[in-house]
Amino acid sequence: MECPEDEKTGVPMWLERMFAASKFYSSCEDECSKPAKFYCTACMITVCEDRMEQDHKSRGHSILTAYKSSGVAAFRIEDLQQVWDLTGIQQYTINRRPIVYVNQKGGVHCSGSPNGDAKCETCQYKILAPSNFCSVECKVKAVLEKIEERKTETLNQARRKQEMTDGESPSDAPKKIVTGQSFRKRPRKQSHPRRSPLF
Repeated sequence: MECPEDEKTGVPMWLERMFAASKFYSSCEDECSKPAKFYCTACMITVCEDRMEQDHKSRGHSILTAYKSSGVAAFRIEDLQQVWDLTGIQQYTINRRPIVYVNQKGGVHCSGSPNGDAKCETCQYKILAPSNFCSVECKVKAVLEKIEERKTETLNQARRKQEMTDGESPSDAPKKIVTGQSFRKRPRKQSHPRRSPLF
């Protein structure tokens, strides 16, 4: 499948780093009682409501809110689709609002819905066609993998081209034409021909 990509890199840096940050709804770094359910796209960290208001929103940073659906973090489509292409991700509904799950759902003990007629291309979790991915994380992994494949192919093509150039034999090289060389078979007439004596 050809994954739709961001115009520049395919995946914004803040989205790529989201999955390396603390998990949503875990304890905030300040060890307060409120869960970390907000993600600052500028600082690329998950924060609780207090820190979000004091340190991030007040500075004009863009904030994404994660919601819980069956105990799993999810984004509202209306929030995330403004900043990234969600095409191909399985959609669900929470409180009558369409959502997409944040993290990969497939694993050793998670096979997906028994009614699923398709599989996530990244983790093989059962989903409904025509979706291709079970979560935002799985699509991000697929897009990044596609980008790496293209980079590798570009490097291989450049390497092959260089090898062909280095291995070119002298007989294959274009022959140079020497200027000023005459190809006449017969010699030219004398520059000062002698006249025959008149009788």
